[in-house]
Parts: sequence; structure tokens; C-alpha cells
Amino acid sequence: MTVRSLLDKKGRFVSLAPSTARVQDIVDQLERDDVAAVVITGDGKEIEGIVSARAIARGLKQFGRDVVDRPVGDLMTREVATCDIGEPLSRIYELMDEHQVRHIPITDDGALCGIINTLDVVKHRLAEIDAEAAALKDYISGRT
Repeated sequence: MTVRSLLDKKGRFVSLAPSTARVQDIVDQLERDDVAAVVITGDGKEIEGIVSARAIARGLKQFGRDVVDRPVGDLMTREVATCDIGEPLSRIYELMDEHQVRHIPITDDGALCGIINTLDVVKHRLAEIDAEAAALKDYISGRT
């Protein structure tokens, strides 16, 4: 299975914010969009960074309550692991493990086109396991 096929099933919505945003803006957006990460971009295609709820928690520890008034650039990850839409889904697993991240922005010819998180991967894998179990049941019962 490719990254494209998973994105086609789950949708391509990505929560976006400009690099001029404050951390409070990101906190509000995380809640409004019901996501755990926001991609920072000026044009909606080029990825400048990513900020997650986890990064905000670390920022709270580092800067205290004043973190909400800081620019998002103080907390965002600037070197973002991305995956091309044509790659096999296994590449997502590799990137998440290698970079110890939970969100992988997806690109198509270098332009942002989606995002995959660990929950997406788990849901997909569970669906695969269910399909395999059903196929085995059908085989054992002679329905294939």
C-alpha cells in the first residue's frame, strides 16, 4: 500500500499556520481543528516547520506561562521529516521510528498535500489485521 492510498481514505486536511503566529494562536488552532500538530507554512505548500502539542508542553516547561506570547518559531521543529505521496506506507513507519515523531507531513513533488499521524497508521494496520482474519476464516470454512 502507498501513502497516497492511505491519504485517499483518511482525507488530506492539514492544519496550517503562518510563521508569524504566536503560540497561543497555535493552542487555539489545535483545539479548533481537533489535531495534535500544526504545519507552519507561508504559502500552504512549502513546509517551514511543525509544532505539536508535545512541543508546546516542552515550551511550557522551558518558558513558563509566558510561552503563549512567544512566536511559534521559538517552539517549532524546523527540520521536518516528510514523505512523498508515492512512497510505500512502510516508509512512514521508518520515518516515525527514525525521527521519533508522531506526525509526518506528506508531499507531492515537494508541495505539502497531507499529513499522517500514528493514529492513522494504527487504524490502517488494525483494518489490515481484520481483513486478514476474515480471509483466514473464509479459507478455513471453505468459503474461498
